[in-house]
Amino acid sequence: MPRHISLLFPGQGSQSLDMLSTFSSSEINLISNAANNVLDIDIIDHIKNGPEEILNQTSITQPAILMTSYLYYRRFINDTGIVPDILAGHSLGEYTALLASESFDLLTAISLVHKRGKYMENAESGSMYAILNLDISNIKTICKEVEAITGQIVSAANINSNNQIVIAGNDNSTKIAADRCKEAGAKRCIQLKVSVASHCALMSEAANLLEQELQSILINKPKMTVLHNYDASHCKDSSDIKLKLKKQLFKPVQWVSIMNKIREYDGLVIECGPGKVLSGLAKTNGINNILSMTDLKFKDELKQLL
Repeated sequence: MPRHISLLFPGQGSQSLDMLSTFSSSEINLISNAANNVLDIDIIDHIKNGPEEILNQTSITQPAILMTSYLYYRRFINDTGIVPDILAGHSLGEYTALLASESFDLLTAISLVHKRGKYMENAESGSMYAILNLDISNIKTICKEVEAITGQIVSAANINSNNQIVIAGNDNSTKIAADRCKEAGAKRCIQLKVSVASHCALMSEAANLLEQELQSILINKPKMTVLHNYDASHCKDSSDIKLKLKKQLFKPVQWVSIMNKIREYDGLVIECGPGKVLSGLAKTNGINNILSMTDLKFKDELKQLL
C-alpha cells in the first residue's frame, strides 16, 4: 500500500449534465434531501436535465459540483475503507475538502457555496484567460504594467502549473494583458468561458459578504489535513480557516504550492469528483501516481497500486 494517499476535489468547470449517472437513486437521495432543505431550486433536476445555461450559473454550479464530489468521496470511503492523509480542492473544491474532513456538515456546505456563488455573480463582471508556457514572473510584470496603464484590475488568479497560469480582472485590462503575454512568448492565451473573474480584486466585496456568512456558521477542526488554496497550509483553528476561505476568493489559487507539498510524499493521488481536470494538472506538476474516480478502470487500477 502506498505510504500516503491524497484526494483532490475539483472546482468550477468540471460540471456536466451526466455527472450523476453512475450513482444510484439512494445515493442521490442523500444529497437531494439535503439540497431541498437549503435551496429553493431542484438542483438535482438541473444536474440531470439541464439546461446547461442553468447548470453553468455560478450559484448553481458550485453546490452541484460540491454535492457530486461528496458522493464520489463517500463511494471512495465505502469501497476502500481507506482514510486519506491529505485533502485539497481547487477553488470551490476546498469547500468539498472541508466537508469531507467534517469541518462542517452537508447542509451547511451546500448553503455556504450557493451563497458564495451568488455573491460572485453579483460582483463586477470580468474575464479570465489561461496563459500557457510563459513564466509567472513575466506574467506578473505584464499585469502590473497593464494595471498602471489602464487603472483597471488584472492579476494572476490560478497558479495551476509552471506552464499554465490563469489571469483575471476587468474585461479590457485582462484582454490587453493576454495580448501582451502572447507577444512576450506565451504559447497560447485562451479566454475562459466564465462570467465572473474569480481570485482577483474584483471579488473583494463578495469576499466581505462571504466573511459575514462565515462568521455565522460553526467550523470544526478538520479530522484530516486540508491544504488551503491561499497559502497551501493546513489550519486547525476555526477563525484561521474562515480567514483563508475569505482570502481565497480574491487572492490567487496557489495550486503549484499545493502540488509541491503533495509530491513530497511520493504517494497516490486521486481526483475525487467529476471530470479529470485536476488529474491533468497533477501530471504537469510532476506527480506520477494519479488516478481519476471517473475513469472506468479506476477500481482495477487502484487495486493494482494498493
